[in-house]
Order: sequence, then structure tokens, then C-alpha cells
Amino acid sequence: MRTIPEHLAAVLATATPLPPVRVDVRAAHGLTLAADSPARLPVPPFTNSAMDGFLVHSADLEGGAPWTLPVVADVPAGAAPVPLERGSALRVMTGAPVAGDPELLRVIPVEDTDIAPGPGALPAEVTIRDLRPARTHIRRAGENIAVGEPALAAGTVLDAGGVAAAVSCRITEVEAHPRPRVAVISSGDELLEPGVTPGPGQLPDSNRVMLAALLAEHGITQVTDVHCGDGPGGFRELIDALSADHDLVLTTGGVSVGAFDVVREVTEPAGVWFGTVAQRPGQHQGAGTWNGVPLVCLPGNPVAAFVSFLLYVPPLLQTLAGRTPQRPQVTALLTGDGLPARPDRTVLAPVRVTYTEVGVMATPFDRRVGSHLVASLADTHGLAVVPPGGERLVAGDPVRVLLRLG
Repeated sequence: MRTIPEHLAAVLATATPLPPVRVDVRAAHGLTLAADSPARLPVPPFTNSAMDGFLVHSADLEGGAPWTLPVVADVPAGAAPVPLERGSALRVMTGAPVAGDPELLRVIPVEDTDIAPGPGALPAEVTIRDLRPARTHIRRAGENIAVGEPALAAGTVLDAGGVAAAVSCRITEVEAHPRPRVAVISSGDELLEPGVTPGPGQLPDSNRVMLAALLAEHGITQVTDVHCGDGPGGFRELIDALSADHDLVLTTGGVSVGAFDVVREVTEPAGVWFGTVAQRPGQHQGAGTWNGVPLVCLPGNPVAAFVSFLLYVPPLLQTLAGRTPQRPQVTALLTGDGLPARPDRTVLAPVRVTYTEVGVMATPFDRRVGSHLVASLADTHGLAVVPPGGERLVAGDPVRVLLRLG
């Protein structure tokens, strides 16, 4: 029997990062950069004012306040820079370009003058009533980043802030690992399309829809989800076709030791591992490759499939995307009726997590831990982990929770 870490290591060993591609930065949100992206424009691109106020020469502010200077021009944001002569002032807006040596200049915030803040005609003169020597309120060109410096480093996951940084540095394309194309196969003659009234022995095919939705939560939009019956010939044709143009194949069902476990029947002779993992629910697992493509075979019971996806698939998606797998987790206080412990395996209970003034709380969705309790999965935020060999956890006990999104 494998432990959870052992099976996760075996799953991750099936994958390597997908080859990088050039991507328009506006379409690269959520991708992992495969190479540094140097700045093509400095930030800020020009020396500018950090405040609404008046640009003056520091040398004109000698002695004690107040100082009165003539105001010779307006410089709004977006205007061309205006040279400033000694003994005069310019009214400048935040972001307005500053001409001249910033060592010799400073911006006086409008609040420190006799001019009322807000819109108004250009005043003939300004009286400066206060001076804050510690700050000039001038942003120097390139003080954040210079041309040629790496604005985005390899390994960065391009989030909203990264997109803003790229655009500010005039980076239009990045080299990144693409999102994996994933195929999901549900197996079993008993499964029906959603919305179809089941007959005797039949069930709605909830796993296929659930797994596609879980993949979407991780940014995987290219998902092919199909159903296959219990015939080995049809399954072999299907997995051959899907592995030809997908980067990962997930199956659900057919992994145990039953007479009609078609996934195991077809793929185990080709070297795909099947066996038990020390977890509940979801002890029956499979993993390997098919035609060089990672293949992860999840259980068929819905909660077991849900739990197993959260354990093994997000780290695999991160590996394919060029990231080091990370698993977000918190320590929470258990509420409700508690959770059982098992002597030989880890118990994984779907829980709802709430953040309160007292601390983080984890509430199991059902007082039982069963692989079939799919109707209670809604609004599940993570998995509470009860290690093997311990005692039953009760309300108020601390529990480690693997959070749903990674």
C-alpha cells in the first residue's frame, strides 16, 4: 500500500513542463514564464510630479517661510515638459513631466500653499506656507526599473500585477509554458448524461462534469470530457485518440478489482500502476503514462474522485505548467461532530472553512466520511486531514486543511 506522498511522487514523475511558447501578454494571465522578460521602457518613463502642487527651484526657498513666487504656466499630466526659470513656479498635476535636474527642484503640495485645492484658474502667484524638507515629491525616470533589467523573472506566474508591470515596461509578448490540454473520461455502462432520468441500476454521470469544473477552477479551459462504456475495445480507441492531442488524461471509475473495471483492464498490461493508497476515501488509484502522456486514474465514487483530484491533480497541473508544486493549507479548529481516525490510513474529510475573529474554523460537510455522499459536496473549501494511527478528532481540536484552490 502506497502512502499519499509516495503516490503523489509517482504521479508527478509522469510529467515534465510543457514546452514554452510566445504569448501575447494580454492573453498570458495565469501562465508561468519560461524566460526572463527585460524591460523595454523604464518605469517611470520620465521624471514626473508625485503630487498636485507647484514645481519650484529648491534654491528659491531659502530662509524661513512664507515664500511667494509668480506662477508662469500649467503643466497637466500628459503635457510636454516646461522648463522652469529660477524665481518662478509651475502649477503641476500628479504625473506631469518635470524638466530639469531633479536634484535642484521640488514639488510643493497644493495643501502647503495659499491656493485652494481643486479646479481653478491659473493663479498669478503662489505663497508657500510650509516646507517638508524630507521629500521632493518628484519621481525620477527609471527609479523603479531601467531598460534591460528583468521586469518579470522566469518562473513568475503572471498575475494581474505582472500584466500591469509588463505593459508598463512595453513588454508585448512573453515566453511561457502553455496551459495543459486535458481530457476527462468517465467509464461505466451505468452512467447517464446529466438531466436524463435514470432507470434501474443507472446513475447520473456527475464525475465527468465535476472534474471539468474542478479543472476550470485551475484555469484549464481546454477540456475534452467524454463517457465510455465497459467495453475494452471502445476504451482503448478513445484513450489512444485523446492521448494524441492532449497533455493529460484523467479517468474516473474502473480502477478497482471488479470484473468490469475497463480502465485497469486496458492500461495495466501496458505498465500503468494500479493499487491501493493509504487514504479514505479513494484507496484505489492508478497512475502512469499512455503514449507518453500522463494518465491519472481516479476512483469512480464521486467523493473519492473529488478528494483524489484535490490531492493529486493540482500539483500535476502545476508541474506541467512549469511551476514547483505548492499546496495551500491552513490549521483550523474543527467544529461539528468530529472526525474519525483510522489506524492504517489517512482520513480526508471535505470541509467548509470560515474565517472568524476566534480563528479559522473547519466544518465537515457530513458527520460520516463516505465515498458516495456526493449530495453534500457543495461549498466545500478543502480537505481536513486526520493522520493514521491517531485518535478521533472532536470539536475544538486543531486540524490541518488542504485548501481547494492551488
